[in-house]
Amino acid sequence: MRVRLIYILFISLMLSCKSSKTVIDDTHLIHDLVASKKFKFTGVSASPMVTQSLTAVANSGLIPPGSSISRIDLNGTNNYLKIKGDSVSANLPFFGERQFGGGYGASTGIEFDGIPNNYEQLFNADKQKYTISFQIADTSDLYNVHIDVYPNKSSVVSVNMANRNAIQYNGNINSIEEEEPVQNE
Repeated sequence: MRVRLIYILFISLMLSCKSSKTVIDDTHLIHDLVASKKFKFTGVSASPMVTQSLTAVANSGLIPPGSSISRIDLNGTNNYLKIKGDSVSANLPFFGERQFGGGYGASTGIEFDGIPNNYEQLFNADKQKYTISFQIADTSDLYNVHIDVYPNKSSVVSVNMANRNAIQYNGNINSIEEEEPVQNE
């Protein structure tokens, strides 16, 4: 009798265990936000490609407090990637290796401002996320940018470059209208 009860409990437990998939409908706010093309990504952390050189920098104590070699905390830094209409702009810190010299006056971070090439924005219903990708160049590099936007406004930005190692940023997006206007004193 006791074995039968344990067997029934085990079977009912196994049948009740399943993963749940939250499906967002067409009225979800994320659809309007991405379609408006007026949003700003703000990074919370950066995940550079871990190399021997970056390990040497980390061992010397030059990474920010609270960070590790594979996850660098960006709180307190003014970083962004904005999509506003047909133009994009970014000012993201870069951690990693540069394959070629930057030259005098070259930015140390990922900085661009202009109209991107091959802009594509798709909603993946199976994975419940938006995928945005584009290419943009500045005077010293070509950037291939890939953005994943989730319904809770969390985002992952991956940047591949011609002259530097790839890097990934984790953060959130917000509508540009939600930002408070800058007050001049």
